[in-house]
Amino acid sequence: MNPELRDALHQVATDLRVELDQRAGEPRAEIRAAVVEMRRHLDVVAEPLRGDIRGIAESMALPSQRTDARVDEQGERADRLEGRVLRLEVRASSLEQNRRRNRPRRRR
Repeated sequence: MNPELRDALHQVATDLRVELDQRAGEPRAEIRAAVVEMRRHLDVVAEPLRGDIRGIAESMALPSQRTDARVDEQGERADRLEGRVLRLEVRASSLEQNRRRNRPRRRR
């Protein structure tokens, strides 16, 4: 290969590398700027969604809280009824015992 041609090709390759190195930062800066802009846009778009999601979560929690309150109330009511039933059973049992004691025995 001709030495002049080789030197010329070497110079072109060197110039090309320098230019590519200088421009390599440009796309990165553009990408970073685009990412910042997209994040800003998403924050603006997502803010109303956050409020909507919060509202949905609160409306879903309300029936659950009501159900929990009803379950607690029914549990307390069942406990009171169970206590009443036990007292009635004790009364019925004591009345039966008194009745047996006070009943005269039949003669055969």
